[in-house]
Amino acid sequence: MKKNDENLIDRSVLFVENYFETERKSRIITKSGEYYSRDSVLTLIDKACMMFASTYEGRVKATRHNLKQHKKTTLLISEDGLAAYPTKSPDNPDCVWIFNHHYRLETITPNRTRILFDEFNVSAEVNVSIGILQKQRGRMYEMIYFYSSVRERNKF
Repeated sequence: MKKNDENLIDRSVLFVENYFETERKSRIITKSGEYYSRDSVLTLIDKACMMFASTYEGRVKATRHNLKQHKKTTLLISEDGLAAYPTKSPDNPDCVWIFNHHYRLETITPNRTRILFDEFNVSAEVNVSIGILQKQRGRMYEMIYFYSSVRERNKF
């Protein structure tokens, strides 16, 4: 299956990471396979946000304002709950964006963790501690809950 470069970020994405080989800048791992893009990770995420009438910068600014998440800000990409969090500062080339799917964590070393998406037989190793991933996952679910509560309060 070939995906359009414009729509690589959707509900099937498990994680996205920087990838530096020839013309490729990012690697997208989904439920059904692996894809590469000439766009950077942040460009792909920005394009996904724009499909839902915002920008990456706008979504980050809103979350920072509403939830006071000023570092490694979690991101609600779409109102239907498509969300992700960065493992490090998004400007760090080692940053991996983890999307909201069920996964478990295994410590490899104090600063290296394996993320296992058992349902899809996919795993990834990231250069951060299990504690950072647990904190980021908690912050992402707090953000999803906050915005779903706002949506519920504003229904007519």
